[in-house]
Amino acid sequence: MSTAHAREGARPPGFDDLLRRLEEVRELSGPGALAGTFDPSDPDAMVRLLGELVDALERSHRRLIESHVQLVSLREVANHTASAADDDETTRTVTRYLARAFGFAHVFLLLVDRDAGRLQGAWTARQGEREATVPLELPLIEEAGTDPTHQPGAIPRTLWLNRAVVHHDARLHPPALLPDGHPLGERLEGIGATVCVPLPRSQAVLPAADTPELCGERCILGDAALLAPPPGVSAREASARRELRQRACLACEWMPTLGVIGIAREAGDPTPAASDLTLLESIALSVAPMLETARLTQDLRRSERFRQHVLDSMASALVVVDMDGRILTFNRAAESQLGVNEDEVRGQPFGQCFGAEGEAVLRGTLEHGREVRREELTLRAHDGTPLPVSLTTSLLRNERRGVYGAIATFVDLTALKRAEEHARQLDRLAALGRFTSSVAHEIRNPLTGIAAGIQYLSRGAPEAGGERENLDFIMHEVRRLDRIVQDLFDITHPRRLQLTAAPLADTVRRATQCLEALLAERELRLALELSARAAPVPHDPDQLEQVVINLVKNAAEASPRGGLVRVRVEPASAAAHGGRAVRLSVSDEGPGVPPEHRKTLFEPFVTTKPGGSGLGLYITHDIVKRHGGRLALSSEPGQGATFTVELPLENHGGNS
Repeated sequence: MSTAHAREGARPPGFDDLLRRLEEVRELSGPGALAGTFDPSDPDAMVRLLGELVDALERSHRRLIESHVQLVSLREVANHTASAADDDETTRTVTRYLARAFGFAHVFLLLVDRDAGRLQGAWTARQGEREATVPLELPLIEEAGTDPTHQPGAIPRTLWLNRAVVHHDARLHPPALLPDGHPLGERLEGIGATVCVPLPRSQAVLPAADTPELCGERCILGDAALLAPPPGVSAREASARRELRQRACLACEWMPTLGVIGIAREAGDPTPAASDLTLLESIALSVAPMLETARLTQDLRRSERFRQHVLDSMASALVVVDMDGRILTFNRAAESQLGVNEDEVRGQPFGQCFGAEGEAVLRGTLEHGREVRREELTLRAHDGTPLPVSLTTSLLRNERRGVYGAIATFVDLTALKRAEEHARQLDRLAALGRFTSSVAHEIRNPLTGIAAGIQYLSRGAPEAGGERENLDFIMHEVRRLDRIVQDLFDITHPRRLQLTAAPLADTVRRATQCLEALLAERELRLALELSARAAPVPHDPDQLEQVVINLVKNAAEASPRGGLVRVRVEPASAAAHGGRAVRLSVSDEGPGVPPEHRKTLFEPFVTTKPGGSGLGLYITHDIVKRHGGRLALSSEPGQGATFTVELPLENHGGNS
């Protein structure tokens, strides 16, 4: 400052601008303005001016540091919102933090739900150490017919204006119009002023534009016509036009606003200053990217859950492999059919896990683009069991049509193959029934004559010698042929069940008495364990006696000489029948049943015994099934075999 200026008391050039800027700084730093006049020639005045400038600078720096720390902490809190389950949890977390860290008495955060056309979020009020958060949901679309001059509330209004707004009088501009009885209604009555700031979306997803009309003429963001309809337009027309444009704006992929964040002060508190708006805008810029990330993460999780639900609900098994044929993923049906969890085989070659046939088809798809549809082949389940399937393959392609893997879907044909085999068996049995009915009489008549002739010849044959042995052999074969014919009759013409509720132990005793000679001949011991706790069970004594005879006879023929055959009758819980049951089990000490024979054990004409007809166990299984019961086998190689029959106490089986 020059001496001449000081002498004349004149202000140096730019001094008035300096004073005005000082006043603005003080406004940002806190309420109040410069008082009185300022004499630039007064050294004391200069000292006061410099002191005020230093104080303002110090306050500004302290507030800047404090705000920076708070915003960094807020960013960390917002990062945690990426793991939030939904928008409600996200907004609750952020508003609670803002209330605590910045000391806001009221803070709210609402996000746009574009599908529902609403703002949804939370309002947190803090008084001392007490804190309360209330969910808040506001409509964004004014339905057609609404008064176009109607004010929707400061919060929705801020979103449509797409700019920060400070409302100094909440009576004229309430934050929101709430229905009667809303939990937040009483709190809003005490609000004196609000500051609302829109939350901007990332510019990376928006087109370059200098105007708010990002999507054409129907965009209303920042359009004053939303609040003040143009003259000459009827209220109904203006309302309908507004609703149409609002819906178009919410449906636009370029909508630049995530939601609204704001603070409120109660009546009687100091009105919001310019510094409050600056701070809130800084918070909005810091929070918006985190909220956008949280939403994208939630959308990704929802998409992943949807994809997984779709895959797991598929009846067909699905396996995805990369270009090397290594397993990337497969669904629940594949886990069930292949007998292995996804985690156990992820990253392993498909062929190594499930067989060479499937590997060859997948390799042809990956290397030569040969996609197959419903090709029947055999995979190998995790336990080595063959699995007949109908396989379809398709290529996985990226957005540039490049191949990066393949999808294999397949349907388990085991049930279909079993049904086809069962149908073939029924056809064979039907043919057998017709054959039996037509020729059994002609077979048995000659057999009767042959048996009578052998008996006649036997009376004249010496007791010892080859002639007697030949006659005994012929008679044995005649009897065996007669038994086969009888078995055929039992299969094709099953007798109707005559059910009687009686102790199963009585039937077992009669059956084992019939086999005493066979057991004695093979020097076998018989152990009967007949529990007195076994309740009487409805059964046909004659037919179930045949079941016991067949099972004990098979056990005797499988047991080594001098072995033990154990027959046990005891109570059992039969969950498959929805109630209690009686269990009959027959165990031997033989070599057991080989695994490859177990699946076909109860099918007709299947036998492992030389000279056997393969009808005994089939008849046994049929009788048990018609009693409404269950026949099962338990066997380990070299450990013998146990056949178990469970008969329900309340019979729901057929009686045919």
